[in-house]
Amino acid sequence: MARAIDRATGLIGANPRLRGLALRALLDRHLAPGTLCLVPFGDHALYVNPRDDKMSLKLMAGRCWQRRELEAAIFSLQRTRSLKRNCVFIDVGANIGVHSIYAMNSGAFSRAIAIEPEPNNFSLLERNIRLNGLEKRIAAIKAAASARGGELQLMRHRRNFGAHSVERTFAKCATDAVTVAALSLDEILAQQGISVDEVGLVKIDVEGHELAVLEGMRELREARVPIMVELTVDRDGSDRLQRFKALLAPYYEHVLDLADEAEGFSAPIPLPELSWRASQVDLLIC
Repeated sequence: MARAIDRATGLIGANPRLRGLALRALLDRHLAPGTLCLVPFGDHALYVNPRDDKMSLKLMAGRCWQRRELEAAIFSLQRTRSLKRNCVFIDVGANIGVHSIYAMNSGAFSRAIAIEPEPNNFSLLERNIRLNGLEKRIAAIKAAASARGGELQLMRHRRNFGAHSVERTFAKCATDAVTVAALSLDEILAQQGISVDEVGLVKIDVEGHELAVLEGMRELREARVPIMVELTVDRDGSDRLQRFKALLAPYYEHVLDLADEAEGFSAPIPLPELSWRASQVDLLIC
């Protein structure tokens, strides 16, 4: 029996997925509802919901969430002198605020607009802004960025609290839905009194709703403000990919794969040459 337990423990320890499942079982069994974890890093700290089995588990393991991709985007823009000084960072799909906080700590931006529709994520977003003393630099907007103003149904993922989506096609493992306010980015900037000339980078991570977000930021597109976007498209989604490129092609010329750039071996390609590579890719459009 002891040898069997040792073998099982070794198997769990060697397999990241099994480790995650084992930790999930422990958390579900022993944590009281509403419990949060405070995770310290070198230049910031974050409150996370330990029941989120994607971003929070990685953060609780002491690893940043996609910080290298953001830093790669900033470096690429600075290298080509395409990033304005003391500009505004727009965080669409801000979740609990990690990218807005990373952006403020990068020194490249004077302030940020963090846009998040899901109520629990938004509560943590506001809490993390206060925790890091960034109340005067990050404005939190409780809404879904979309093509136009109104209301949308946000379908909430059971386990991955960064996978909530207003797109039914991309809403997997949804347990319920909540009605959220929707605003276009052009509307949000007008409400915040920010001109497009002040914006240095727009980051979009909205689980399949990125085409609608792009439609609702016409003024930003016309001003050719760089865009960091997580593009979600299946292998057979050629029409979706073509619509994505059609929205951007009148204003932008190049696309950079940020996963490759973060590893130091990427180069921009002409936007028309963008083709399917994976279901989700992090891109810099400039």
